[in-house]
Amino acid sequence: MKRRAYLFVIIAITALITAVAAALVIPQLTAADTAQPQAPNVPIGTGFTYQGYLDNNGSAANGSYDLEFRLYDAAAGGLQVGNTVVLNNVLVQNGLFTVKLDFGAVTFGQNARWLAISVRPSGGSTFTALNPRQELTPAPYALGLPNVYTNESQNFVGVGRNFRISGNEVFGIRAPGGANEYGGMYVETSDTSGWPFYGYATNGSFRAWTYYNGASGDWHLYNAGIRLTVPNEGGLRIGPSVDYSLVISNTTGNDGIRVLDTGDDAIQIGSPPDVANYGVYIPSPGVSTYGIWSNTANANGEWAFYSVDNIQAGNVSANAYSLVARVTGPTALEVGDMAAVAGMADALPGAQNAIPMVRLADDEQFTGVIGVVTGRMVYDVAPGKGDEGAMSLQSAEGPANPGDYVALVIYGIAQVKLQAGTAVQVGERLTTSAVAGQARTLETRQLEGMVVTEGAQSIGIALETATAGQELIPVFITLR
Repeated sequence: MKRRAYLFVIIAITALITAVAAALVIPQLTAADTAQPQAPNVPIGTGFTYQGYLDNNGSAANGSYDLEFRLYDAAAGGLQVGNTVVLNNVLVQNGLFTVKLDFGAVTFGQNARWLAISVRPSGGSTFTALNPRQELTPAPYALGLPNVYTNESQNFVGVGRNFRISGNEVFGIRAPGGANEYGGMYVETSDTSGWPFYGYATNGSFRAWTYYNGASGDWHLYNAGIRLTVPNEGGLRIGPSVDYSLVISNTTGNDGIRVLDTGDDAIQIGSPPDVANYGVYIPSPGVSTYGIWSNTANANGEWAFYSVDNIQAGNVSANAYSLVARVTGPTALEVGDMAAVAGMADALPGAQNAIPMVRLADDEQFTGVIGVVTGRMVYDVAPGKGDEGAMSLQSAEGPANPGDYVALVIYGIAQVKLQAGTAVQVGERLTTSAVAGQARTLETRQLEGMVVTEGAQSIGIALETATAGQELIPVFITLR
């Protein structure tokens, strides 16, 4: 029996991608939110309805027929895609029949498909192939997603690409564009004050998410609480945390934290009324070399470390030690002057401990030398802190007049003024002279074969031999 069939597709295939939208109302869901029963999701399946017309020698076929369907990737030849579907005892009335075809997963993606049909009377032994194959075309609205690729065997959906970046990827986007151009996607809420979010869940339970607060403009990372915030005005806020707000484990790089150029402070810890136990705490045993290494831009700068409070250390190594004193008396103090104690002054603003009052030392009335002047100091607004009103001691040019502050070397190397005409050799000890603020060598005498040195206060040991007319000489200050 010769048969011809004219088959017309009246219902085409539509590939659907269902996106599940979730709205975040508050940053932490309550038990009531999670306890509500939800209707089970029913999968859409992979089958579709196909209707055709079967012609039997020029007349509309009637009766029961067995139909065989195969799907190919070409109009002729090519490779079969999916399963072979055999439907027995299909009722054909006036040539029309309707069947449901299911070729399984991974049959419809971005590539064209052709349907090959074979037919035989029900119970017959041989199928007759109907030619040509029927091209399956999409419904009009399915054309709205021309760049969407689905691969159900791999559980992958791609937009703009049909391959995975890694085996764990389920959804991917490829944005066309060149260098220095954005590419990606947005999550949007219809309300300008909404909270668009991207969430993370495991085994059906929400775990963490990032979200943007449309009202404040802040971006948050939530994980059993807000752990990270990028404020709208800039910067970064970390915490709260039970133990550590930030842990850096750097086993391959050089620096745990590197702060480059900043407009103000590289790091500021605390602000009134916040008062922590420690600004910086390095627990025992600390580190193998340096707990803190401060290397200022100018080695002759003001302070590598500044504090108005006490400093406690098990051991201190330095080339010189100094203290701050306040000037009194009728005469200003200059660099190299020896300063004698003249009383006690009030503590620096913000500090508790009093400081010495000093004036020019001499060898008659003011003999109690406590240091050598290294510079004038002023208590003024700290550099760059005008808006904050922070104050600090700073070096200043010129002599230190009564009421000013001075820095005094009390142990270590300092330049000391010499009394005019004083001859000094390396290793000789110096003391105060008749000229206020200037030094001379300790006098010695021979007594019964012994060298006897006067009992005046020694301020230190000369480190150079003074030449004629030399006003300053380096001295290692050791007051005794």
